Amino acid sequence: MSKRVKKTEPSAKPEPQRRSRRTQPAAEDSGDESGADSDASGGGQSDLHIGNGVAHNFGDYRDGAITHIKLKNFVTYDRMEVTPGPHMNMIIGPNGTGKSTIVCAIALGLGGRPSLLGRAKDISEFVKHGHERGSIEITLASLGAELKIRRDIVREGNRTTWKINGRAATFGEVQKTTRQLSVQVDNLCQFLPQDRVVEFSKMSAQELLKETQKAVGREDLLALQTELTDLRQKERQTMSELQRTEQDVDALRKQNDVLERDVQRWQARQAAESELRVLTALVPVVRYMDAKAEHDRAKEARKQAHNHYTQVKNEVSAGVEEEIERLEAKIARGESRRRQAQDSLGASERESRQRVSRLERFDTRQRDLSAELQDIGKQAQRRREQISKLRSEIAQLEAAHPEEKPQEGDSRELMQMASELNKQKLALRNELIELQDSQKALMRSNRQLNADMASNERQLRDLDNVAMRRRETLRRFNEDTVRALEWLEQNRSMFSQHVFAPVCLEASVSNARMANLVETIVSAGSLKMFVTQCDKDYHTFTREVNDKLRLRVDVVHYPRPLDSFRPPVSRDEAKKLGFDGYALDFIDAPAPVLAALCTRDSIHEVPIAAGSVDNERIEAGAHFKEYIADGTRFAVSRGRYGSRSATVTTSRVRADARLLSAGGETDEVRATRDRLRQEIDAIRGRLDESEGKTKKLGKREEKVRDSHRSLEMREDELRQERQRISRELASWERQKVHIDTRRAQLKSAVAEERRDGEGGSRAQAERRRIEQQLRENARERAAAVNELASSVEDMAALVHELARAGLAGQHDAQQLNQLRSDAERHREAIEDAKQAFEQAAEAFNEAKQLAKQCLDETRRVTEGLSDDERETVRQAQAERRTMTLDELEVELATCRQRLSMAANSGLSVRIMEQYEERKQRLVRMEADVGELERALRQARKKKL
Repeated sequence: MSKRVKKTEPSAKPEPQRRSRRTQPAAEDSGDESGADSDASGGGQSDLHIGNGVAHNFGDYRDGAITHIKLKNFVTYDRMEVTPGPHMNMIIGPNGTGKSTIVCAIALGLGGRPSLLGRAKDISEFVKHGHERGSIEITLASLGAELKIRRDIVREGNRTTWKINGRAATFGEVQKTTRQLSVQVDNLCQFLPQDRVVEFSKMSAQELLKETQKAVGREDLLALQTELTDLRQKERQTMSELQRTEQDVDALRKQNDVLERDVQRWQARQAAESELRVLTALVPVVRYMDAKAEHDRAKEARKQAHNHYTQVKNEVSAGVEEEIERLEAKIARGESRRRQAQDSLGASERESRQRVSRLERFDTRQRDLSAELQDIGKQAQRRREQISKLRSEIAQLEAAHPEEKPQEGDSRELMQMASELNKQKLALRNELIELQDSQKALMRSNRQLNADMASNERQLRDLDNVAMRRRETLRRFNEDTVRALEWLEQNRSMFSQHVFAPVCLEASVSNARMANLVETIVSAGSLKMFVTQCDKDYHTFTREVNDKLRLRVDVVHYPRPLDSFRPPVSRDEAKKLGFDGYALDFIDAPAPVLAALCTRDSIHEVPIAAGSVDNERIEAGAHFKEYIADGTRFAVSRGRYGSRSATVTTSRVRADARLLSAGGETDEVRATRDRLRQEIDAIRGRLDESEGKTKKLGKREEKVRDSHRSLEMREDELRQERQRISRELASWERQKVHIDTRRAQLKSAVAEERRDGEGGSRAQAERRRIEQQLRENARERAAAVNELASSVEDMAALVHELARAGLAGQHDAQQLNQLRSDAERHREAIEDAKQAFEQAAEAFNEAKQLAKQCLDETRRVTEGLSDDERETVRQAQAERRTMTLDELEVELATCRQRLSMAANSGLSVRIMEQYEERKQRLVRMEADVGELERALRQARKKKL
């Protein structure tokens, strides 16, 4: 299409031109049609053909010119054909006769979209009412032949199909074909719809020239013209700038030549002063390096002491206490078995003594009978001697032997006392076990309390570190805001209600992925503003901070409550569009702070999404003026005239959050800090109380152990006393048996003497009797020997068992004492290691404090230095790494003496700054002259 279709509205009643037949619609409109709505009254046009009837060859048409238009069921037309000529064509007629419909058909049939016309939204709305299908067929001239483009429109599904010369084609192929023929339906200088006339009238002359050159078909004309204009303008600017720069270079060079000698002297003195400042700054650096070396040594010593303390604590196995308890229980059981064996041995001893006494009686009787038998001939004499002897011996024995038998009640009383001592020992042992269990429970409780206190202190340090990081971040952006915050913290009593710190400290973003999105929406000024809750506090703050302290900070007071802010659409509808929520949903802050952000930055109206959303649907809905999705910020604006189409401006969001990334200190954080401090104080109180209980338990344990040792000593005394009584009783029984035997012998001798006096025959009978008694005594003695042997074997077994139990008890006691001694030594070693670690930690803290003081002094000194002087200080430090502080002091004194001898040029700092600035400008301007000369040569060469 080489000519633009023009529509003219006549003021009188014109007659249609170049028209073979014209049919009026059933009902006339008072204006032009508007898409499918033009047939709402039921009117329409049947078959219509427009043309002058003159036949033209395709050679008469330029490539891209329309040779024929055919419409079917399109808007108000049932069927319509137009045959334009090869030159200018005009369609003239009253309003409502379908002129604009033909224009729409041309635009849509050549690949235009419905939005290009500013009328209907969907292509299906151009199908005539009452019909399901419509079509547009446009024939173009192309290289002396015809090119037919057909577009079929289906109402159902809003579908379109394309054909080129009867062959099915895609929309892309149609656009490619029209571009090859320089058909530009989107160019207002080639195709101007009625609804875009206002837009056309607002185009500037440059835009009209650009679009006209595009419409002509030479795409390079505009680029060439623009390039030529730019080159000429650049040539003039370059020449002017070159002349001006050369003049400035000459003037600056003359000014600097006058001061060259004085500048050299000034520079020499400045170099000496700079060296003095460097050496002066190096002194605290060397002090800091010495302090840091001492800090590193103290740190390593503390680490070794801590490792030693940890190693000593872990050396003892967890089962030592259990082993001590096991040995104590084993010793108690062995002691019980030993006492039982000792009691059994005592009973066996008593029984054996009785059997020995009986055996002795048998032996005595045996000897007596034998002697009687042997000396039966001399029996009378010996008997008399024996009687005398026996009587004398009995008298002696009776004199030496007490009449009363020693009381066994003393032994039983001792046994009862021993039993009572055992009970007391068992009670003390149980009490000792209970004390040890209590001490273990206290130790476990102390370990848990210490762990809880360490956890709380760690959480408290984390809170303090977060607050410090956030405040330091704010300090880098605005020092005045931090100074105002420090003043507020010291003077909160001046305000009737709580004044909130800067928003970046009060607010936090719950979702870290949303922090940079929220900070993109919230302005930098809003993040640094203070928020008051009443007018009185607002005026007090501005008077004290802005007026008196002269600090440039922002403070606001917005009385509107937070619940009065409403989003454009509900959050559920926003999530259906792909949004995660509104910016307000991701900010945690007090209600007055959120209300201030809603007022200033409309955070309740801006939806955000981490991923992508349906942009076309959002723009069509016209609910949001701004939104963020997929890392891009979208600003939507709409025109006030015409179709009110949307204009979208995009920009990238912040790469990362600067002020909100550290979070804000909310009421919840402050409450958490207070709670942690209260818990730490409570834990310290419980630890002090537990330490007191531990000391009391230790003292009570020592007393119980002393009482236990006293009972063991008393038990040994009772055992010895019981053994003494047992020996006395056995001796008394042996003496009594001996006396009874002697009495029986005396009685027998007296009786025998009496019988001997009666006659000799009785001696023979006596011999037989004695022999019979010897045999009986021998049998009884043999039985007594067997019984005694059995008792001796039992006693030997008991003695062996008692010895084995005693040895085992002694071994267990030695092992128990060794374990107790080892445990005590280990506790002492732990205490020594702990004291060594505390001393090392104290030394480390002192070294750390000294290093910090030296570092602060170094920073304070180097803050007044320039960047070059700081670099010089670093280089001097590297060169003098092995220099001591005394050597540095000597070099500093030498530098001061050299500076006092240097000449003063009398130049001011301002003159030197101007000299250096001119010198640097000369270098830059000389480089600019070279660049300008090269640019001028290139521009002139390119014009040719």
